[in-house]
Amino acid sequence: MGTLFSSAAAVFITLPILFYILIFTLVKQLTRNHRKALNAAIYMTTFVLIASVHFLIMTIWESSYLFIIILFMLVTAVFFTFLHWKTREEIIYRKVFAGYLRLNFLMFSFFYIGLLLFGIIARAKNLIFSV
Repeated sequence: MGTLFSSAAAVFITLPILFYILIFTLVKQLTRNHRKALNAAIYMTTFVLIASVHFLIMTIWESSYLFIIILFMLVTAVFFTFLHWKTREEIIYRKVFAGYLRLNFLMFSFFYIGLLLFGIIARAKNLIFSV
């Protein structure tokens, strides 16, 4: 059972789009609501994307920058909350957290794609020039 769980986690961290599709499909089938399925898939996939970016960084640079990722997320949360307060003049925590998760989903999706492309190009360059 532990092997099955770790294998599934490895697949989802390697390809977070599969996790997104799985969650979206499951929630859509259970609730019959497209918006709820989309939000649930985005919110849950955000955490998988953060882990994916962390492991991509570890693979490319052979060093963990998890502290910097967490610090970046905290600074982004403070900035996002401040921006919400300035525009709405009050803080509605549920809306701030939901928007913050969506922002993280978007940012870490771009980071994931960028790091994936960078890693592929770097490995290809090493293979070509090592021959």
